[in-house]
Amino acid sequence: MPSASDFFGSLIFGAIGLAALLYGKSVGSVVKMSLGAAMLGCSYLVTESWLLWTSGAVLTLLLMRWNE
Repeated sequence: MPSASDFFGSLIFGAIGLAALLYGKSVGSVVKMSLGAAMLGCSYLVTESWLLWTSGAVLTLLLMRWNE
């Protein structure tokens, strides 16, 4: 059974990833769609809590800093 930290990390970064994927699709940005897909995949595939939070934070920062 996953811990509360794993659950909330997957929930938060999965929601951000889904929003980035849909937003990237609507504006035609391949990079934003890729970052969103990476966040979705990360929330499902990463099992360590510290790695989930670190990778999710890094991908979120990349998503916020990327300008096309």
